[in-house]
Amino acid sequence: MKIKLVFEDWKKNGKSIYNTEEGIELSIRNFHSGTIFDGKINLSPDDEKELKEAMKNKNFPSFYLICPDITKENE
Repeated sequence: MKIKLVFEDWKKNGKSIYNTEEGIELSIRNFHSGTIFDGKINLSPDDEKELKEAMKNKNFPSFYLICPDITKENE
């Protein structure tokens, strides 16, 4: 399923850093609130149907983006 990823916020330890010096620096380029990126997720037909139905009713999911290669470095 093709998706659009809409950047919402910078977070550290689960808390927004958007209005901090670090968050402002990170937001100067493309990663700022409202930036849209193309993406793709693999869903079962049942999950895709459930997700589309939810979004038709204006219920939108929010996801964190995790890069496995980077997160392994932090372990």
